[in-house]
This record gives sequence, structure tokens and C-alpha cells, in this order.
Amino acid sequence: MLKDTEALVNNIIDLPTLPQVITTLMTLLDDPQSSIRDINNIMGKDQALVAKILKLVNSAFYAIPTRVSSISQAITILGFKTVKSIVLSAGVIGMFDSDSDDFSYQEFWINSLGVATISRFIIMRLSTDPLSGCAAIHPDTAFVAGLLNGIGKVVLDQYANEEFEAIIEKAKAEGLSFRDAERSFISGSYADVGFWLAKRWNLSEDIQTPLKCQDRLYDCPLEHRGMAAVLSLAKYLCRLKRFGRSGDFDHPPAPKAAVQILALTKETLPTVTSGLAEEFEKANSFLSMVRG
Repeated sequence: MLKDTEALVNNIIDLPTLPQVITTLMTLLDDPQSSIRDINNIMGKDQALVAKILKLVNSAFYAIPTRVSSISQAITILGFKTVKSIVLSAGVIGMFDSDSDDFSYQEFWINSLGVATISRFIIMRLSTDPLSGCAAIHPDTAFVAGLLNGIGKVVLDQYANEEFEAIIEKAKAEGLSFRDAERSFISGSYADVGFWLAKRWNLSEDIQTPLKCQDRLYDCPLEHRGMAAVLSLAKYLCRLKRFGRSGDFDHPPAPKAAVQILALTKETLPTVTSGLAEEFEKANSFLSMVRG
């Protein structure tokens, strides 16, 4: 009998919650009325988090020409949205950590950060193209959506482990994607679980909805379809380049729907597929610093 993912999530009393300091900071960073003093007051309660955030801010990923020595300075230079994405990344990575024989969390987070980095990269490349539908998407929104693209899988691993292991076993034995294998064991998908978790964490609609629709783009509301298509394309590029693993054992099919929705052509497609090696290096560096 298929296990219903919505019922599963609703029955998880201790569904993963972000640390209180992260939740409070994200609320403040979402509020344009918040002051830097308010944010510093909360940051001061977790010096380890402050140190980690400053390490990330000063990394090659953000390429800031001068050294940043305070959260106030980071917000002034990068803005609230970027600092929020850094705070969320620092909070989420490491919340789940439990390798099995066929599913490595190290590989999962490498893949997730690859999707995050490439999603951000694609948005930056397409933001000036009115046909792509990406002009209104902030690069750091894309980064967070990319980071969380597979978060539903690890929730299934933690809270429906029997079904999760059966999915991985089937995918590996038959050369399937996680999405195709899970149809035999759960009604719904890992993407639905990710959506519900994002909702539980009070993340914005422009992250929640693309997470839900990342594997069925034409079901996505038009205002979020561009972001869902970016996720789909970024996932394909990471799988094609074998950057990490996220429970998929098939050869990735060409992302025709994503290419069509983003209005990419043979002439414009190289603008989002060139320079990937440097982005993957950034993703590796980012993960090392978060976990270090």
C-alpha cells in the first residue's frame, strides 16, 4: 500500500524546525522595518553562527574586494536577501546527517549546493532577458530554492525510512530516478514533502511553489514557473556533470520543458551552460566552510 506523504508530514510532530536563532533572524531579515541593531542583537546570542556567516561572506563565492568584519557591514554590502540566504544555508546544512550504503549525505549536500549555485548563476545570466520570465527573481531566492530542491528526500529518510530505503534500492537496481522509483511506494513525492517543510519554515511562496512543481513544470502557476524551470535545468546540469548524488541512478533526460519555458535557443543556451566548472568550485568551497 502506498504511504500518503501529506498524512506522513502531518503526523510528524517533531518535523524538523530551524534553530530558534535562525528563525528569528530570517523573520527580521524579511522585515524591511528591521534595523541592523535588531539583527546584531540576535546574532550576538550565537557567536559560532556569526563566525560561520562571516567566513562565508568573505569567501570567493561573494568576491567582496574588502574584508568584512561584522554582520552590519555584511548587510550594508550584500543586502538583507543575501545575508538571509547565508543564514538559512548555515542553519539547514548539517541538520540532516545519516549515511546509508546507497545514500550519502555528503554527496547529497554537494549536489544540493551545486543546484543552488547553478540556479543563482542561471538567474544572473537570464535576468536581463524579458522572454525568460526570470527578471523578477532575486539570485538569492534561486540559491535557497536550489539548496532545498531535494530536502524532501532527507525528511523521508528520517521519518519514513522503510519506504525511503525501498525507493533507493529500486532506483539503484532498475536504473531509475528517485522520482520514478518513489511512485511505487508513496502517493505524492519528495517535492511535496519539501513544499510542506518550506511552508512549515515560513519560507516565501516564490520558494515553496517552485519546490513543489520542480518535476512538473506546466502544473506550476505562471508567476513561479520560471523559477521552477531554473531548478529543473540546474538539477539536470548537476546530474549531467555528476556533481554529487541525490538518489538518482538513471541518465538524466534532457530538460526540454525547462529550456522551452526559459525561452532558451541553440544560440542562447551556452550563456547558462558555460562557466559551470567555476560554479562547482564555489559550491564545494561553500560546503567546506559551512561544515567546517
